[in-house]
Amino acid sequence: MSKSMTAYGRASDSFSFGKLVVEIQSVNRKMRDIVVYLPRDYLRFDIDVRKWISSEIERGQVTVRVSLLSEGESKTLPQGQLAQLKELQLEWNHVAAGLGFDPQESVNLRFLVSQLQEESVFDFKEEECRIALQRIVHAALDELIQMKLVEGRALVFDIQKRLLLIEEQLAAIERKKEEPYDGYRRKITERLQEIETLTPELEERIAREIIFLAERMDVTEELVRLRAHIAQFRQHLSSTDKAVGRTLDFLIQEMMREANTLGSKSMDTDISASVVMIKSELEKIREQIQNIE
Repeated sequence: MSKSMTAYGRASDSFSFGKLVVEIQSVNRKMRDIVVYLPRDYLRFDIDVRKWISSEIERGQVTVRVSLLSEGESKTLPQGQLAQLKELQLEWNHVAAGLGFDPQESVNLRFLVSQLQEESVFDFKEEECRIALQRIVHAALDELIQMKLVEGRALVFDIQKRLLLIEEQLAAIERKKEEPYDGYRRKITERLQEIETLTPELEERIAREIIFLAERMDVTEELVRLRAHIAQFRQHLSSTDKAVGRTLDFLIQEMMREANTLGSKSMDTDISASVVMIKSELEKIREQIQNIE
């Protein structure tokens, strides 16, 4: 099933170390581009987050925002860090007094916390946090993918309608494709009847011209190829393969090329009008598939 590249997913849960919130937003882009924003203590998981995202998403620009909110039990300092803060307080009180500053004003909690170098104020258990983060990222991914599928179904429905319109125009061209040649042949026949004598050379020259124009005006090959491309297009639209958007983009280019050739061969106003409608629908489909993963 084709998926849209535009979607949004969000998931959150509360743990002993705080509330973890993950938001994932994706928009269309030819290649995959992942941007990750993590809290300071979670920067070590950047590669992990990218791997989790890459396992589910093939194309598009994906923005991942991870927030850690302090709530519940996460507001309580572990005993080890509490003891460390007390030691720091005694040391800095002594330094402040020695320099002539009032320790009560100079050595506050914010200052002491900033002295816990390379350590979080809250207890950070790496493996526990990684497992929790992975679960929430995948929960947000699940929501994102569900939205991708919903949006993808809407895109496919619209594209299928346009393919039907194109097929209707191809059928109209099929019915009229012999008319330009028949009209030209009648005109040549009328002109020949006006000529009293025809030399063998002139007859051969006229025959060659008629054959050349018949080949030039024959659009059978283009009609066959367009129908074949439409069949392939439909097959890929309903495929479960990942990243079908690239294949669809290639097919639409081939269909547009055949439509251009069809237009260049047309010597009938009705056929030309049908070709214009086909190209218009192909352009609309091209715009739609830019958002298919």
